[in-house]
Amino acid sequence: MKRKLFLLFSALFLWSSYLWLAEEVNPAWMEYQRAYYAEQLVLAQKQLGAATEETDEKERAQLEENVAKFSNPKYAIKQVLLKGTATWAQQRNGDKVDRCLTCHMDERKLGVSHRIVKEFPFDVYGCTVCHNGEGRALSKENAHHGMLPYRRQMQERLESSDTVFALWLEFTELSPEETDPNLTPVWGNFRHLTVTGEHAIFTGSKKCVGCHAGLTAPHVERWKRTKFTSFERVKKAPDFVDGNEEYRKKCYKCHTTGYNAKTGKYEETGVTCEACHGPGELYGYFMDIGKAQEGQKIARVNSPYNVCFDCHISRRHEMRPEYFEERDTSGNWWFSEYSKLLTDSENISPSEAWLRE
Repeated sequence: MKRKLFLLFSALFLWSSYLWLAEEVNPAWMEYQRAYYAEQLVLAQKQLGAATEETDEKERAQLEENVAKFSNPKYAIKQVLLKGTATWAQQRNGDKVDRCLTCHMDERKLGVSHRIVKEFPFDVYGCTVCHNGEGRALSKENAHHGMLPYRRQMQERLESSDTVFALWLEFTELSPEETDPNLTPVWGNFRHLTVTGEHAIFTGSKKCVGCHAGLTAPHVERWKRTKFTSFERVKKAPDFVDGNEEYRKKCYKCHTTGYNAKTGKYEETGVTCEACHGPGELYGYFMDIGKAQEGQKIARVNSPYNVCFDCHISRRHEMRPEYFEERDTSGNWWFSEYSKLLTDSENISPSEAWLRE
């Protein structure tokens, strides 16, 4: 009997050792890479075959190099070492790791499947920051545990503002430290991101004013008289009129709402609600479904995210004195119509009005 048990356990040990060895020699993730490299090899061979005598030598050499590379590929774990705050005391490794790209290697396909999230820096933030899952795992079952693969599933977790704040905090932790405090994070302003990692939509001040004209009438009326119309006064400024588009873009950043530096376009003229409170899609959603308090929590996160001082710093107007000095312009533009409007409507001194401007 003992001999039979010994043989049985020995057989089980050998079988488990074989399975372990087979997985080590030929892991599941390697099959994905084989398929990817085989596909790339066929594509590279077609491109090389289509080359003609007129093809540039450097281009032909690159095509030949691609064929050679994909003919003898190097299989390896592709991982992104993410910046994090976890420690061994928390029973977690100090560095967060995302190995999703080990299997999801095709950057072209990633771009197609994530076309809404343009130019997302996967090499900085990885995949699990939005999709969840286990970034360190290498087997499909473990890696996809708790994962939210589709946009709708990510949106369904939006039950409270805590979900939004957790995502913003995660992006903040993962972002590289900047030596210059004026530099923006790699992925832009996190307050403008939804739970899917997409940039939130600006809904426009009309949606806000529709309710808040009655709820917070004094605040709304004051801003409608001043900041909402500030761009109309900016357009009359002599340096804005004389300046080219590059000069004017320096004005758009702070005197419009939802300005996109890459496209040079903005969502709305003037400093309206979303200029300070961020895109209305997130907090507007909570207010529309009867969770106004959750929406308020998101709309009110101003100072901690450096909202005011992105514009209210003296060097934002550093290009203007040069213009006036060169032209010896007389007048009182610095104490503008807006300063006078503040002085009259809020009963404050001209110097304080200038500082506010």
